Amino acid sequence: MMTAKKTKINFILPFKPRRPAGGFRVMYEYANRLSARGYQVHLTFPIKTPYMEYRLPYIARYILSKIEGFSHDKWFEFLPDITMSYAPSVKDKYVQNADIVIATWWATALEMGSLSPSKGRKINLIQGFENWEGHEDLLHKSYNMLDTVNVVVASYLEKKVKHFTNNRVELIENGIDTGIYYVKDEIESRNPLSVAMMYSIQEIKGSKYGLEALGMVKEEIPELQVELFGISPAPDNLPEWIKYYRNPDALSDLYNRNAIFISNSFTEGFGLVSVESMFCGCALVGTDIEGHKEYAFDGKTALLVEPGNARMMADKIISLVRDNEYRIALAKNGNSYVQRFKWENAVDKMEGIIISLLKDL
Repeated sequence: MMTAKKTKINFILPFKPRRPAGGFRVMYEYANRLSARGYQVHLTFPIKTPYMEYRLPYIARYILSKIEGFSHDKWFEFLPDITMSYAPSVKDKYVQNADIVIATWWATALEMGSLSPSKGRKINLIQGFENWEGHEDLLHKSYNMLDTVNVVVASYLEKKVKHFTNNRVELIENGIDTGIYYVKDEIESRNPLSVAMMYSIQEIKGSKYGLEALGMVKEEIPELQVELFGISPAPDNLPEWIKYYRNPDALSDLYNRNAIFISNSFTEGFGLVSVESMFCGCALVGTDIEGHKEYAFDGKTALLVEPGNARMMADKIISLVRDNEYRIALAKNGNSYVQRFKWENAVDKMEGIIISLLKDL
């Protein structure tokens, strides 16, 4: 059996993101943590990925990749032994040889599926049911690539993927960095009138319904305090009673100074920010979607509402504000449940899959 120090792992990303993104952060965490365990880790960023909508033409993206290299937009701190490269596309002549190759997002995974065996044993990391832009036939095809293990981040995804393939499917729930996200400010002592929310311009995140709900709550409870955060500029005409933080440095502190966190998404693969908030002691009010229901059990670890129903979201927030004991109990139950989502557990499972793929080499 190969040892970690002799094993090269190549992570293939859909593109190089300039701002924080949950799916990329998961891949980066795996890269860092496997590197720390002695694996030789490389990251490949294709300049062209099929079915990807780009703001700039290919030649402009190519020139920028040469100018910027990997010195710009460092929103994630990589371990020093990790190497990186751009590739014109995910083709054999551009992709380095490795023992293991891991891709995420269906179009990137399909490209990975066509690589020769010299590029590594294949793992498709599935972080959501990625059907929001159509191409479901190709999405299902990405689950059926030859000699590829599908790794899913949630139990509902495991069921969905198994419905479309006989390939090996493994469940590895996402991890949270417990050295960053934990209860610093006592749950009992928080201002029950404080609410936090992630803001996104993506319609599937449902932020406009969250803002509408918060406005309803403010009308009934004028003392309400709200903090928003996100990677985009603040929304237009944001009321002065809502504070907005773009790319906050200390997100854990923001969670910790709020009593309630709301998530308005119409779809989530797993919902990292919701779990982070629960690790930090927030009571969660989230939409009743499959991704949330990995950890949000209505009335027990969270409160669930119909997606897009601002009135229902407002009523649930008000119920927690006005019943502080219930808010405290809900937050504590949620915090206790999510303790299972730790990076050590996730990396142990991923390493087990890697070892199983290499055992006959």
